[in-house]
Amino acid sequence: MRQQQKKAPPNILREIQSNKVLPVYLLCGEENFLVEGTLKQMLDHLLTPETRDFNLSFLEGADVPTQEILSQVDTYPVMSEWRVVVVRDSGLFKAQQRQTPITILRNAFKIETTDAEKSISTMAKLLEVEPQKIADQHFDFIIAIDALVNELGTRLTLEERSFLERLPQIAQQLDLYSTEISAVDDVELMLEWLQGDLPKNSVLIFTVRGTVSERNRLVRAIERVGRYRSFAPVEAGTSVNRDPLYIKVSEKFSEFGKQIAPRAFSQLRIRTGGDMHTIAEAINKIVNFVGDKRQVDEQDIRNVVSQNTFDNIFDLTDAIGKRSTGQALKSLHNVLANGQEPIPVNATIARHFRFALQAKLITEKRGLRPFRGRMPLQDFIKNIFQPITAEIGSVLPKSATHNILKQNPYVAYKIFQTLHAFTAEELAAGLEKTLEVDTELKTSQTDAISILEQLVYELCDKS
Repeated sequence: MRQQQKKAPPNILREIQSNKVLPVYLLCGEENFLVEGTLKQMLDHLLTPETRDFNLSFLEGADVPTQEILSQVDTYPVMSEWRVVVVRDSGLFKAQQRQTPITILRNAFKIETTDAEKSISTMAKLLEVEPQKIADQHFDFIIAIDALVNELGTRLTLEERSFLERLPQIAQQLDLYSTEISAVDDVELMLEWLQGDLPKNSVLIFTVRGTVSERNRLVRAIERVGRYRSFAPVEAGTSVNRDPLYIKVSEKFSEFGKQIAPRAFSQLRIRTGGDMHTIAEAINKIVNFVGDKRQVDEQDIRNVVSQNTFDNIFDLTDAIGKRSTGQALKSLHNVLANGQEPIPVNATIARHFRFALQAKLITEKRGLRPFRGRMPLQDFIKNIFQPITAEIGSVLPKSATHNILKQNPYVAYKIFQTLHAFTAEELAAGLEKTLEVDTELKTSQTDAISILEQLVYELCDKS
């Protein structure tokens, strides 16, 4: 029986250009640059510059109520065919964790004085009674409270028991009409809207930084009436011509009437770490640098992107990986001198140790011998990187930021070369040190440069 191939996702921009506009879209993924780029092109097609201010609303943050979103969507466009509402990083798509009754109660107790309405609505959901029944001390409320107290027993503190006794007094001081409305679950309210008669002249666009589970009920509901698109990091292909990023970069250069040679692209990918946002910035600089020249070559990339921040950070982690204290400190000062903030620098070092620990455990499990610099990159990709990815790629974290096998093969190649310098225990201890330094950088009055210098010294110390 032939295996059915997975159908390619519809091209959202082409659909909109052909006047197939749907009422709701969800754009998400770890490659936020592509998310924002797609959003910009959608807005450019849907709205004209003259009427954009009247017909475009941005709502941002996990705490934006569903009622506010739907209120904006229900507004009719002004002198335009479309009204667009963009909601960034809505809490609707967060993984719905099953909280225990004691956790829900304690969360409601914490906000009793700061948000009494939400406190009561939370307890109403937990007790499965209407807020008005809490205020009236209805028999259903009394039965529900007794059952909850019996269930939680000795886990309840005296303060929490007192809170439960005060619930009717708290509820009596509220406008219970609004409380009734807020007691409706935001996710359920959005699901109800998606299953109803959707507006004909409004477009709702959700953008989320990071991945969203395809099993999420909202995602499935959006797919039925709109479009869902997840933008994963663009990974290297088996050859330059098959590399999806090479195709995108070539298309971008063609907009300026230029071409990029395959070897030049390889340099660009290495020096930017394959980061789309960094590449986009680099392309603009390269176009200005080469002037009327049509072909971008390898030397052009070296001239323009040679001092990229990624290079300096890579030099830093590479020196730490080799336990070269002097070179690591020099690279650290270069990175900081180029404007990088201490906390992100520490996060990059932590990322290096996380990847190195993964690589170390992989080599030990497969019995791979250290190869240092004796193996060419292409041999590493063919004989080590690709087979390992096929065999255990699914075992490691799905997030590209936490998975060495989802990085540019060159990054993995450099890390694998330095594994002989550390034991697995040392790598784990180094990762732990970076986490301690993260806290120190955020809370200590000590000079941040001194903190990072001490970290680098300790990581490189062979004693």
